[in-house]
Amino acid sequence: MVFEYAGDDLNKNRMVSWFEAQLKAIGTCVNADHPEAALALIYSGIDTFGLLSTPASVMDASGDTFKHWCEKYVLPRIQSVEGNPISAVDLWAARCGVLHTSTPLSKLEREGNAHQIWYEFNGKAGMNLIMDARLEPVGMDIMALGVAFRDGGIECITELNKDPAALQAAIDRSQHFLRWGKRVV
Repeated sequence: MVFEYAGDDLNKNRMVSWFEAQLKAIGTCVNADHPEAALALIYSGIDTFGLLSTPASVMDASGDTFKHWCEKYVLPRIQSVEGNPISAVDLWAARCGVLHTSTPLSKLEREGNAHQIWYEFNGKAGMNLIMDARLEPVGMDIMALGVAFRDGGIECITELNKDPAALQAAIDRSQHFLRWGKRVV
């Protein structure tokens, strides 16, 4: 699977350059058979897009910005491997588990407010072998999540380009992205 951005008609800016680099990194992880690293990049990318697409008055990324972006750009494009819907809360809990503990466990999941997500990737399964979930776990294909992130990101950038104020807010935020190069003293 190729993770690329083919947005010839979209303005090239720091935000678009960041998105292209994220997709390239996700593709590298997928091609090198590193599904957990790809997941971390996808979840981190959703966090970033969640903030980029909020009004300028919102200062920080949060669970709300993540979930709102998922509801608009990811959930319409993905479902569980069982064919059931996945909720924004499920994805937020899964993100917390992967980024904080490299597990499918999170406070929301332990409290019974989110499903544990068990992952599938290239015929392999990533799951919690100590089955102690309050809700029935749901399966999610990492490649499908990656494609949903890519396509959601393209749609988000397209929509931002149609709203000059929102685009400017996103570009202003993207100016703080890390830049990599030689340090000059």
